[in-house]
Amino acid sequence: MTKKNDELSRLEQSQAAKKLSLAEWRSGRIHERILPSGLTVKLRDVSMTDLMLTGKLPNAIIDMAKNTAESGGKEFDLQVMSKNSFEFSQMLDMLVELSLIEPCIGTEADNDHILLAELPADDKMDIFTFMNREAGTIKSFREG
Repeated sequence: MTKKNDELSRLEQSQAAKKLSLAEWRSGRIHERILPSGLTVKLRDVSMTDLMLTGKLPNAIIDMAKNTAESGGKEFDLQVMSKNSFEFSQMLDMLVELSLIEPCIGTEADNDHILLAELPADDKMDIFTFMNREAGTIKSFREG
């Protein structure tokens, strides 16, 4: 009986450790942020790969990412983005939709939902910059 109890105890400890690891992993991907407009939001990390897997990422943005990667760059050129402003706007909206946890994006504005159109461009750009924060860290490391 003791051996069986020990095995059961180890199994319970293992399951508890897995649950804790999953909770830690999730909490590391969630960030509370105050946007330039003053709105406090909760964001989940979203990568360029996450955007591509939606199947809705505009080809111009995919081409920009490919050209940036091939040239050894780590961030998009703002001049190139301005030439593709419509596609960049679509990507920003998609990024906001995928990353915003609270408040939720809704089809009607109410106390729990915000319309994508309600968010100012500065807020969307802040989210974009935040999602690309690791690229900025690499850049400053290279410059140092």
